[in-house]
Amino acid sequence: MKKAKNLSNSKFVKKDKLVKKNVKSSVFTHLFSIEKYRRELYLCFHPRDGDISSKDIKEYTLSSVFTNIQINDLGILVRDTLLVLVEAQSTWTYNILPRMLEYLAENYNRYVIDTNQNIYGTKKVILPKTELYVLYSGSKSIKDTEISLKDVFFDNDAPIDMRAKVITLNNSSKIMKEYIRFSRIVDKNNKKYNYSKESISRTINECIKKNILKEYLSEYKKEVYNIMTYLYDRQKIATEMYVREQRAEAMREGMKQGVKQGVKQGVKQGVMQGKLSLLINLVKDKILSVAEAAKRLGVSESDFMKMAKA
Repeated sequence: MKKAKNLSNSKFVKKDKLVKKNVKSSVFTHLFSIEKYRRELYLCFHPRDGDISSKDIKEYTLSSVFTNIQINDLGILVRDTLLVLVEAQSTWTYNILPRMLEYLAENYNRYVIDTNQNIYGTKKVILPKTELYVLYSGSKSIKDTEISLKDVFFDNDAPIDMRAKVITLNNSSKIMKEYIRFSRIVDKNNKKYNYSKESISRTINECIKKNILKEYLSEYKKEVYNIMTYLYDRQKIATEMYVREQRAEAMREGMKQGVKQGVKQGVKQGVMQGKLSLLINLVKDKILSVAEAAKRLGVSESDFMKMAKA
């Protein structure tokens, strides 16, 4: 009987794993998966640890094997004693705190397993010291330099708490400043060129010209281009699904209105109301402008705003 081949060693499996890793990356996670940039990031938080080497800092980022979604969560483990979790956000929200709490719990569970400890035993397990950071790259001005789960969600009255330091353009160091500036150039070009390949090319070239992540973008230009192309494609698919779901909901709402107001007249008014509701949501979610929404409804911008407020 022939021995079955060990598929874990096959070139196909390795290639598949590489593809899965690439498509799950954002530029943020890809940048800091590289040793020298990971060390540079750590030194932003601990500038006095100049003797630490890249080998002392391991990537400890969690990723789901079941999904291919963008992740901006970054985990690094320093000399097996310090766990640093960073999440990059272009839109400010305090909801990052419960998300980070969940992510932290998953990392602790992984650490216990990796170090062969028994969390159900009587011997106290050893957990690494932890630091949490939120890297905010958006243009909205925020005053927070640190956010607390207990303060924000429980009015300082809760049995648990966790605190995350907020990093913005004003209080960041070199590599983080450059990433924030890169993100803002991405946003600017996306608005101008509508999440296209031209937007990606212009972003990369502009950043290289302005010495923003120049070394990284020059060396990994193809990888960055592929990552951003994939993520834009995913975003377009998600937007299309959202629009379809909203349209279906609008039709259902229209039918409900139709039953109340009479079959013929009600369906007509209901569908109109449903369409208005859909367009209002698309404007709120910044998928359509007020001008575009008004045009689709066949009314002026001022009339559309009045209908939206009604």
